[in-house]
Amino acid sequence: MDAVVQFLRDNWLTLLVVGGLAVGWFLFRTPGAALESTADFDERIGAGQSVVVEFYSNT
Repeated sequence: MDAVVQFLRDNWLTLLVVGGLAVGWFLFRTPGAALESTADFDERIGAGQSVVVEFYSNT
């Protein structure tokens, strides 16, 4: 148990930064929208409201 406490004392700032980054990622990430077809996409684009379109490719 003393080793865990010593580890936390030595690395508290690093753990805080990593934890803050993880919380920030969960709070500020952009969730995907489930679109069934390109017609759904066209409908959202032409709805008269601002739309952010993000493209992602795994290749």
